[in-house]
Amino acid sequence: MKKSTRKIVRTGTIITIVALLGITLYLNLRDGSQTINVGDEAVDFKLETLDGEQLQLSEITGDKGVILNFWGTWCKPCREEMPDMNQVYNEGHEDYEIVAVNVSENKQQISQFISGLSEDLDYPIALDPNRSVTKAYNIGPLPTTIAVNKDGVVVEKQEYQLTKEDLHKFIESSIE
Repeated sequence: MKKSTRKIVRTGTIITIVALLGITLYLNLRDGSQTINVGDEAVDFKLETLDGEQLQLSEITGDKGVILNFWGTWCKPCREEMPDMNQVYNEGHEDYEIVAVNVSENKQQISQFISGLSEDLDYPIALDPNRSVTKAYNIGPLPTTIAVNKDGVVVEKQEYQLTKEDLHKFIESSIE
């Protein structure tokens, strides 16, 4: 290949790489989705529960702190933390509510999952079938847990599995 032809091919390749890089950066930056962080106002939502009831975050946060736990049936850490959440919930939840938000699975999958647990869950399971709430909170890995206080402000957030101590900390933060 001639020297001038090689130069044209190299220049074209470099221009293509730079253009693709620019397009990628543009698409990622214009997305507009932001991660919800501690100190941010919680995004209000209304979801159906596994029991068929409607659950709206702002109706709960007026009176109580709320622990939102985003989970999936395929998630092993989710399965491991649910009995602890249930035990803490049953110790008394007058000042707070735990809401398990299932990410895009159907009622049958969820019911089968719950029937395989060692005990029934007493806290509400909210269904997010089209991931609207999951996207609004920009949830990444599961489980992710968010504590919201009575003023509707995010006061704690943790990706991955919670211990009982973590859960008590989240509860305390949500009711202060």
